[in-house]
Amino acid sequence: MNPITIAHLSDPHLPTEMAPPRLADRLNKRMFSHISWRRHRRFIHRPEILARVMADMAATPVDMIAVTGDLTNMGLPGECRNALRWLERMPAPCTVIPGNHDTLVHADWQQTVGLWQPWMGALPFPFVRRVGSVALIGVSSAVPTPWFRATGTLGVRQAARLRTLLHETGRQGLCRIVMIHHPPVAGLAVARKALRDPDNFAACIAHEGAEMVLHGHIHTSSISSLPGPQGAVPVLGIASASARSADPLRAAGWNRITVHRGDTGYALGVTRRCFPDGGQAVTSQETVFTPLSPSRSFPGISISS
Repeated sequence: MNPITIAHLSDPHLPTEMAPPRLADRLNKRMFSHISWRRHRRFIHRPEILARVMADMAATPVDMIAVTGDLTNMGLPGECRNALRWLERMPAPCTVIPGNHDTLVHADWQQTVGLWQPWMGALPFPFVRRVGSVALIGVSSAVPTPWFRATGTLGVRQAARLRTLLHETGRQGLCRIVMIHHPPVAGLAVARKALRDPDNFAACIAHEGAEMVLHGHIHTSSISSLPGPQGAVPVLGIASASARSADPLRAAGWNRITVHRGDTGYALGVTRRCFPDGGQAVTSQETVFTPLSPSRSFPGISISS
């Protein structure tokens, strides 16, 4: 088969509505997100940096763009409409899942995250979207949580459906790439921001396997792994696509994932493009994951100009 290229980005935190949210929209958990945005986050998540990332991605042909959540800051209807317009301008087909900022509080699905339905598969979560021999499996860990917490949950029903989908797509010989917002590996996020039931997710991967897992949430580029039935399954995180940072692991960027099919299964090559301090692009050395990867944690991506 011809190689299939996936662009992975996350946590763009698109600029919030110009007018302050209505008082009724702030008398809940959104109040603290609004304060955080005004005092701190709007100076980190910069639209000009996001524009540079998107232009860089558009300059490289990709077959699918995978966005692992947090398109908004407070999950307001106006923000979700703004994210809808952003999705409509994507330079390639796109698959999206929600993040915790998109679901801060209980809200009307049709007026908020449901606006992005054309960029999801058939619901309920998890859904499957095909691009050639690649099956993108979209999981939602985004649930409203109490104040001062940003945890995520998979849940028993999603876990059961995920296990079924992994089995069926594996039986069809597809390359299974799972998308989830919260990192499913214990220790990558602090307790108040972590996935609450990582064992449910890990059990699905351990029993059915997958070729790769993509996540966001922690605003840090990382490579870790989960045990699979035939070896380690790589788990890739990516920094916020709009973040200004001098640290290459936290600077805005995107992962370019190239999927090749060989005699023994799929090989996935990963190259990261990042923009320290919003400046010139820096490219990582390619890391290739094969079916014969040993069952251990993978090393981090090394950076080269």
